[in-house]
Amino acid sequence: MQIIRLLSILLAIIFVQGCATYTSEQEARAINLPELGSIIQTRGNFWYATSERVGTPEWGTPLVVDVQEVPFTKNTYGNYSAYMGKASRINGIAYVDSLPYKPKYLRLQLADKIAVVQQLNSTKNGPVRDYLATDHDYKVVTSLDITLTDALMPKFLSAAKVTLCENAQWGKHLLFIIDKKEERVPFSEIQVFDYSYASLCWGEDRYHNKRVETLLPGNNACPKGTYKKAAKVGSDKSYLKF
Repeated sequence: MQIIRLLSILLAIIFVQGCATYTSEQEARAINLPELGSIIQTRGNFWYATSERVGTPEWGTPLVVDVQEVPFTKNTYGNYSAYMGKASRINGIAYVDSLPYKPKYLRLQLADKIAVVQQLNSTKNGPVRDYLATDHDYKVVTSLDITLTDALMPKFLSAAKVTLCENAQWGKHLLFIIDKKEERVPFSEIQVFDYSYASLCWGEDRYHNKRVETLLPGNNACPKGTYKKAAKVGSDKSYLKF
């Protein structure tokens, strides 16, 4: 009986430690949001859903970024407030749903999805593409919802062009063209509080190599002849041939 009691206590300790580790991992993922253009893996079900950054493709040329100024709604402000609370950061934006004036945030979106697909299918991203093909839960982060300081906001709104760049000196950053001059802003200077992603729709080239055909926002179905699961590419032809 004593041995059974000791085993029960030991199992209880292991269970509590496992739950604590699981909770801390959840909290870390909730505040460490992915970067624009990065690859994440989504996991979850009705009870628990999360995403984890797994890498970034090699973007050979800068990706054009569309900047939109968006008024907060009750839902988006709730997301912002919840994130700031989880991250233990000061919420400096006041929102009153009944008042006509609503504070605003910025949405950064990859503007040219065709260019993203072309670069994913490039030779240098071959290993990345092979990795993505192994699991349909891999997604591309295509937009970020952010807040900025009052000093940075005019820069984002007045830029003639904004691109997502990466180099050895700055790392991943945003490049602005303002009055024909270049200015750079690192991601450390912006506050990301939400993001969205796109699924990959797979097809094949004329040599039957798997390739990304398009990016799919939300839960929409892939276009005819393409698949969310790369393993299905060519399966119909194989069946007919058999």
